[in-house]
Amino acid sequence: FVKADATNFSFTEPFDAVFSNAALHWVLQAEAAVECMAQALKPGGRFVMECGGKGNIRHILRALHQAMVELEQGELERIWVFHSISEYAALLEKHGLEVNQAFLFDRPTKLEGEDGMLNWLRMFGTVRTQKLSDEMREQVFALANEKLHTVQYIDGHWYADYRRLRVVAHKL
Repeated sequence: FVKADATNFSFTEPFDAVFSNAALHWVLQAEAAVECMAQALKPGGRFVMECGGKGNIRHILRALHQAMVELEQGELERIWVFHSISEYAALLEKHGLEVNQAFLFDRPTKLEGEDGMLNWLRMFGTVRTQKLSDEMREQVFALANEKLHTVQYIDGHWYADYRRLRVVAHKL
């Protein structure tokens, strides 16, 4: 394994495959990452990925945004990018990859415990609210959690409204 920046890496010898799972939605400079991954592949090499897709955590982001506005805390920081099939396919094709399969699908994910959503917000929302004090962040999360109860708390369980983008492509 090599630890590297997804937007700025290279290898002397190309690979037969590049695989990514649940990581590329964290890379805001998606085109730079695609360019590096394409360059890392041999002709005919496979690119397989899955990450958050367009509409991922739509309800969660809306509730966080509303909580920030109601508590007069400004805007959420942008840390994720959730592409549609056409957006991501265009990036891949621009860099010499042909898309063989692409799926955008809902994958509601059950969260653990009675505080499942609040724990999720603390785990992933802290990065989006890092400019807030700890006390204000907890207020934002509590209000967002309250707003999400009607749509993401189903039959006694919390669910994250995940949407996944899965792509299989090969280098021309």
